Amino acid sequence: MQLQAITKGLAVGAAAGMVGYLVSAATGSEKSRLRRRTVKAVHALGAVFDSISDILH
Repeated sequence: MQLQAITKGLAVGAAAGMVGYLVSAATGSEKSRLRRRTVKAVHALGAVFDSISDILH
């Protein structure tokens, strides 16, 4: 059994659940602000993963 894969799956599931809850509980203006912040966070994570990938290769 791969502990790293299980941990990654749990983290992704928890993050998706939290985002789903925040979106369902948010008002209209909060939803658009949350969407913008989420897009920025995803782009930042992508940049981090790209940097780590470049370092490892």
